[in-house]
Amino acid sequence: MPNIIAFSADTAKDPVRLEGGPVDLSGTVNLADYNEVIFSDEKIKIRYGNGYEHYTPLDAAAETGAGIGPGPKTFQWVGRTKIAE
Repeated sequence: MPNIIAFSADTAKDPVRLEGGPVDLSGTVNLADYNEVIFSDEKIKIRYGNGYEHYTPLDAAAETGAGIGPGPKTFQWVGRTKIAE
């Protein structure tokens, strides 16, 4: 069963788009598909392998462009931390 800590009901129920980071975590994803996720509107932290992948939201203005309508909230990979032994 996934261990998900949600700080925002909107982020919890809607798919999000992840950019950068490991290939397996890129694209539009449902956070409920991962074993351990901590997220809010400000950041997402996903347990992956022996660490956590960290994502922050892209500016909404930067996400819009000609012919692109609203879609999933987009988060950009910002780094990885290892789990302490």
